[in-house]
Amino acid sequence: MSYLKSIGTAVIYIGVFLAVITFMPGLPPDTEFQEFSVTPPRKFDPKVGPKNRLNNAEKLFDGEINGPEGFDSYDGQLYTGAHGGYILRIEEDRLVSIVKFGKKCEGIWQEHKCGRALGMKFDKKGNLYVVDTYYGIFKVNVTTKNYENIVNISKPIDGKISRIPNSIDIAKNGDLYWTVSSTDFALYDIVQSFLANPSGRLIRYNAVEKKNEVLMRNLAFANGIMLSDDESFVIVAETQANRIMKYNLKGPKAGQQEIFIDGLPGLPDNIHSDGQGGFLVTLIITIDSEHPQLFQSLAPHPYIRKMLVRLLLTMELPFKLLHDIYPNIFTERLLHAIGSFHSLGSLIQAKDQSLLLRIDASGNIIEILSSEDDTISHMSAAHIHNGFLWFGSPWNKYLARVPLKQAFPDLANSGKQFSHSKSEKLPNVDIKTEKVKRDTGSMTPKSTAAPTTPKLTAAPTTTPKPTAAPTTPKSTATPTTSKSTAAPKSSPKADKPTNNNAKPSEIKSSAEVKKDNAKTASNAKSKSPNVKSEEDIQSKKNVKVEQDASKQKAQKSHSEKVNRVETSRPKSDL
Repeated sequence: MSYLKSIGTAVIYIGVFLAVITFMPGLPPDTEFQEFSVTPPRKFDPKVGPKNRLNNAEKLFDGEINGPEGFDSYDGQLYTGAHGGYILRIEEDRLVSIVKFGKKCEGIWQEHKCGRALGMKFDKKGNLYVVDTYYGIFKVNVTTKNYENIVNISKPIDGKISRIPNSIDIAKNGDLYWTVSSTDFALYDIVQSFLANPSGRLIRYNAVEKKNEVLMRNLAFANGIMLSDDESFVIVAETQANRIMKYNLKGPKAGQQEIFIDGLPGLPDNIHSDGQGGFLVTLIITIDSEHPQLFQSLAPHPYIRKMLVRLLLTMELPFKLLHDIYPNIFTERLLHAIGSFHSLGSLIQAKDQSLLLRIDASGNIIEILSSEDDTISHMSAAHIHNGFLWFGSPWNKYLARVPLKQAFPDLANSGKQFSHSKSEKLPNVDIKTEKVKRDTGSMTPKSTAAPTTPKLTAAPTTTPKPTAAPTTPKSTATPTTSKSTAAPKSSPKADKPTNNNAKPSEIKSSAEVKKDNAKTASNAKSKSPNVKSEEDIQSKKNVKVEQDASKQKAQKSHSEKVNRVETSRPKSDL
């Protein structure tokens, strides 16, 4: 009986304590807790998906990068942000650090010191605008690595401080449209922000007047943002409400907001363009009737949410006091673990699956893509770049990508170019190859033949291209000495195809003749004036004897064969 009595007493004490922290006035946080509702996930046409096109994704830089959440690209280069406050350029075999806005820190538990880059966007001039959720919005020159602060988030905007600035998009006139996920809690207390009432915002920064204007308020964790192609409206993902809001910028509804699409089967994160006037929306966590999301289930219960928030803050209080008196790594780790982003991941996870939605400009879902394996999970962004679909995640320690033709065959085949970034142009290999062939064919080292003189004018335009062209590996090998040592034996044979003994078909198609011509071209380049005298005299004698023996035939066909040789000369003559 004493055992049961002790349990009952403990329950009473705990109940009294929770009641006190729930209803006592003046306790932090200074925010409202009211009842609100979330539209449950609705069923979609099975024709749109989910379609398992994201299987067998390629993992890149596994263990070398932590939390690559967002992307943008420009001029053929892809950029992302990672834990530690770094802006990185993604190259084929390495990650290149561009800038870091925050201070030096020891680990992710000091994220408020390191900084955390979330949204990023290039303008039409190639300047990268980055939202660091702890330090504000920065304008970065990715070439010089210089940057400047554009928006200082420590200053209130319309009476409130932007605690979690998140994503950004840029209008053609230079105005910035950016989202604030919460005005009550910072990112290291993201669990509390999900339990509190919606306080997100959509803000427009006037680039001329350098002023911020609040366009939408009380958004349920405002996240990804994207302007329409004609900039008549802007859409914002409400992560906690499973929907996307629309704010009209032009037309009869200018200045009004409306629901773009709701009842999504998960929590929307970042928004990217599909290149066809539509949008790619990632659902970082999926939910359904059998797998509800914890925080949304508590939306109709404001007192429970208020109690949980105050309980978390009460748990943090002694560790904060201890850390102020005696700063140490252990208290920092504990404070970070109580309400951080990584703790949120274990709490909100309903289904271990992510979805990618392709939505048109009217808010209709075109396709839903998914993955059956674990290569792609917790997707926060899906960005098209160089024929691949790249995926980011705040919790993964790698980059993932799948071929665009696997995910969206129609986008891969269309060759549609994105308007906001040069680097998002789908590569057209055939066009580039033809250009290289045309330019390299005009560059012939033998300028004695008259027909080649007009072709030499195009030579300066092709000098930087042979290293990138897939069809010119021989040109890099021509200066080597291995071929020049064997040249005296093959030089008489190399001269014969230019005379009457070679057939036109052999000149055009024979690989051996091309190799011989390549050797003679390399010999002509590599021989010094002193060495060239004896071999040139001998070759001239051979040519003269052959011309005397077949003088009549040479007069008729010599000009034709010179033209054929020059037009069919291999690229290795370069």
